[in-house]
Amino acid sequence: MLVAFSRRICQSRLLSLRSLVTQTTRSAPAEEPSTSTSNAAVPQSAGPLQEARKAAWWSDPKVDAVYAYNIIKSRFKNHGPQREENYRQLISRVKNPQEAALALKILVEGRKARAVLEQHNPFTFYTSKLLLTTCLSTKSYDVALEALQRVHELGLQFDNNFAAYYKVMKAAITNGRLDIATSVFEAMKDNGVRPGGKVVHVLIMGSIVNGRRDLAEAYAEEFRCNNVKINSASQQWLDGTRQPDNISNLEAEVSEGFQDSTTNEAPAEQQQAATAVASA
Repeated sequence: MLVAFSRRICQSRLLSLRSLVTQTTRSAPAEEPSTSTSNAAVPQSAGPLQEARKAAWWSDPKVDAVYAYNIIKSRFKNHGPQREENYRQLISRVKNPQEAALALKILVEGRKARAVLEQHNPFTFYTSKLLLTTCLSTKSYDVALEALQRVHELGLQFDNNFAAYYKVMKAAITNGRLDIATSVFEAMKDNGVRPGGKVVHVLIMGSIVNGRRDLAEAYAEEFRCNNVKINSASQQWLDGTRQPDNISNLEAEVSEGFQDSTTNEAPAEQQQAATAVASA
């Protein structure tokens, strides 16, 4: 039975590691606007929400994500929780991080509305996957992080999905967001998902590439304490054999370290559950 990775052993070392992660989080790029659902602004689309158009908005390609958000929000008042397909239609219209934050916000409201009525979980694996892949395609990494941190609260169905966490970490590292990658790893541990060779490599390499060798070494120590193998490619980064100046393609380098880690992946049941997200 899986247990939260961070709570197994080496507690004193983990306290030190969490302080390093906090430093990384605080050094996140300041110029990016907040996309947290707690303070997500709701811009207004042009024109009133006409009833005739609202009736078939999902089939109208001119309806953008903001318009769709406003329609679903207004229908909450009159009709209560909406069909899952409406949420997916909104998510499919997301074009930027601000719209992704609105999509997550409406999922939060939909989940709460269902809970009040003691209805079933409104979000299937398909909706959860669509939200995550949309966040990645629009570089809405902060929204993806919040979704992973709130999987149990929202009822999203990748809380035990190794690939979901890894994909966000890989995308964040490739785009210079070490703060997101480290926070996703904390969420991964808090949700009881054990890391494999891919996560080991992306955190060690990503920390060094972003000038945080101290964090890479702390992660290496944590992995060793918890019997998670560090593969040869990751060890080369720790030894200094590989250097950031020698990288011509960061995304290719992120993937390169996984060729010899096939015996160090997540347990079989997690790999099977991750297939759909990994193929996205």
